Amino acid sequence: MKQEFIETANTKKFNELCYELADHSSLIGPSLAMVTGPAGRGKTEAAKHHATQTDAVYIPPLNTRTPAMVLREIAFELAKVRPTRSDTCLAVIGDEMAKDRRLIIIDEADLLAINILEMLRNLNERFSCPILLIGEDDLKGKIASRRRLASRIRRKMEFAPVTQQDIAFFFKQSLGVRLPQGASILIQQHARGDWRPVLTAAIAIERAMKASDAEITEELVQNVLKNT
Repeated sequence: MKQEFIETANTKKFNELCYELADHSSLIGPSLAMVTGPAGRGKTEAAKHHATQTDAVYIPPLNTRTPAMVLREIAFELAKVRPTRSDTCLAVIGDEMAKDRRLIIIDEADLLAINILEMLRNLNERFSCPILLIGEDDLKGKIASRRRLASRIRRKMEFAPVTQQDIAFFFKQSLGVRLPQGASILIQQHARGDWRPVLTAAIAIERAMKASDAEITEELVQNVLKNT
């Protein structure tokens, strides 16, 4: 199976949102936006891929989540330095944003304390830096609990359940096979909206096809899914 990033309906919308945030002439950029959805929908992979294709800054989940740690990580991703003092971090971030207002993507923002989310809002207001918050559904409640913070969110996106079209396209691109419609329905039902079960099923289906030297069929998929 080819190891490559597959664009889906969700990732297309995600990229459009990122480009809009990073576009200083757009109606919302630079501002704050929020992307939510259950674990396993592909939010992190979409964010990582976008950062590799653009100059966006991706901040991964942190083991220690304090305001100082988040500031240091942002400073490092922008300028490859990790000042110990928060005021120095702010100066670095301000200098870098003055040169080029790059999009900052914060992953697992739902796990950040409200004071850190407020700090990110302050960064946005102080330096006009576009920030995208990514998280599970708990992020919505945290944002809504603070009026000033909620008012800064100009765009919201929900990672929708994986579609049959996404699954069929994935199998075509990764395995080079045309997935029968009945098989794509079975995989969609098995996945329950998430991408991870699709990937696991694809690996098992490819293995079964090679073992039996058979083409992909609805029956083969059904048998594989029973044991996956």
